[in-house]
Amino acid sequence: MKKLLLLLTILFSCVSFSQDGIVLSQENANEKGISPMWPKCDRSRQTPAQCFDQKLRTHIIRNFEYPELAEPERLSGTVTVEFIINKKGKVEIIEVTGAHRYLQREAIRIIRTLPRMEPGKWGNKPIAIAYEVPITFIPPQ
Repeated sequence: MKKLLLLLTILFSCVSFSQDGIVLSQENANEKGISPMWPKCDRSRQTPAQCFDQKLRTHIIRNFEYPELAEPERLSGTVTVEFIINKKGKVEIIEVTGAHRYLQREAIRIIRTLPRMEPGKWGNKPIAIAYEVPITFIPPQ
């Protein structure tokens, strides 16, 4: 039940970063069809971008734990995590904003546990793709 209450919204927004070489936003990458490939998404009937979005949502829900330190105060709010899937397919967190730091730590922990993936490619060159994910925290009942 906690996990269902966790996410009121998980929305992906366009964010561009400039970091050694080309970095596309998730929106631009989807338009060009060059999203990172989540493990086993190459066998999916969905497009890589659709599969990525679905797997990311599932990952967040399955790995979510409302922080014990936040329970006494019944902290709630939305934490926005900006990150990239770099040229090597690893997650790099760029910025975390919103809500209390206990909730921010949990959001960071969840995103850091994303699996290594095949990076997005521009032609044959791997590129970094930027993502912005809001995670809404609701205290347990």
